[in-house]
Amino acid sequence: MTIYYIILFILTGLGYALTEKKKSPKNTALYLSAACLLLVFTASCRYAIGFDYFSYRNIYEMASSWTLGDIFRIRWDEPLYFMVCKALGLAGCPYQVFLLIINIFLMATAMQFIYRYSRCPWISVYLYITLQFLAYNMNLIRQSIATAFFLLAYPYLKSRKILPFTILILTGGLFHNSLLFLYPLYFLLPQKSTRKTLLFFTLSTLFVYIFFEPLFGLIQPFLPVRYSNYEGSYFWHPNNFCYVLLPALYCLLIYLFRNRITDPFLHSVCTNSALYQLIISLFITKHFILERFAVYPFIFSLIAIPEIICSYKEAPTRLPYDKTGHESKPFLTYHRVLLLFLLFGGAYFAFAAFAGFHHVYPYVGLWDKSISSPG
Repeated sequence: MTIYYIILFILTGLGYALTEKKKSPKNTALYLSAACLLLVFTASCRYAIGFDYFSYRNIYEMASSWTLGDIFRIRWDEPLYFMVCKALGLAGCPYQVFLLIINIFLMATAMQFIYRYSRCPWISVYLYITLQFLAYNMNLIRQSIATAFFLLAYPYLKSRKILPFTILILTGGLFHNSLLFLYPLYFLLPQKSTRKTLLFFTLSTLFVYIFFEPLFGLIQPFLPVRYSNYEGSYFWHPNNFCYVLLPALYCLLIYLFRNRITDPFLHSVCTNSALYQLIISLFITKHFILERFAVYPFIFSLIAIPEIICSYKEAPTRLPYDKTGHESKPFLTYHRVLLLFLLFGGAYFAFAAFAGFHHVYPYVGLWDKSISSPG
């Protein structure tokens, strides 16, 4: 665990110094570049951690020997990942170099998203680690690539340009087709939340949750074979309700502070994505494989939380004057709200480490290879 604590300490302290005390576009770019390099090093130098570490290594070695015909015949629905494996295999890249190249893409995409859209980059980087996006990258590689394409599509979601958005979603879906199921977010995320829509989603969620098994039976014939085959497997087991508590807390915090997000589009995206990630997370108490769909809306936490925190720095809450003629001091100040969300991130990280999220805790590096084993 030591390496995670060191990374959090370095990136939080460096980020606060460069992007809070001496804020400038140049310092922000310098900080995010340093964060990218450090996170790439961490993710690329791991060994035998991440549930899929060895299976991805086997896939890489197998796909390297396939022809393009084999790829389109065997994995026609998700060919791009295997084409990347094939190309890097032909170039003679060992598996660790493959991981390095993939992680450069994943971290650079995330840092670029933070640079463009986060009001407080150092907080976003802190959340990127504590809310388990880094851990996700070290386990579910193909879906992490799909998530990166979802981030690349965000500018077109924001500008309401459906064609480039669709192209990027389709491209990401050819790495991991779970992204294709989230295409409706283009239409759902910008919608203004009302009591009626909240009631609709609440009742719909309860209905689907209660009748999930028969409803899944109805749609199962239309799903890709790989998804329908999860039924009865290890991935079909339910998770405990305790795994829903932190997603629920995140949703609650966003809704309590939603009025601090003044931009109408961002307000809708942040509140709706918080609700959707909670709804999806609820269904892991049916089958934990469904948890992987929550990462797409949850990724907006990287900009939602900094937006809320910074609003207190730029426009603090004002209260009426007291009887002595002095302005009352607000309870919610910038530093208190900052501390609240830092504690939330810390609690999320602590629970993830305790529960062994994605099998990346504790960290094992290549330098520990001599004492590690595939089992």
